Amino acid sequence: MEILIILTVGTLNIACFFIGAKVGQTVAKGEKIEAPSLNPMKAVKEHQAKKQAEAEQERIDTIMRNIESYDGTSRGQEDVPRG
Repeated sequence: MEILIILTVGTLNIACFFIGAKVGQTVAKGEKIEAPSLNPMKAVKEHQAKKQAEAEQERIDTIMRNIESYDGTSRGQEDVPRG
């Protein structure tokens, strides 16, 4: 158990060193450091919009495949998903 704690702390120390080095180099170059903005509501809305766009694209693709395979009968036709 002690070995696991030692390895975990050592790994975190190395990770913090590299993060600090990256931030230090960014500051030395004169670039601005920005914290990432996390907005869960915006992420959910973007995800829903993406799912709706994919569903609409799938619907359009199905319609196009039906048009291409139309031979005067219903053979080869796919059901268009309702959304």
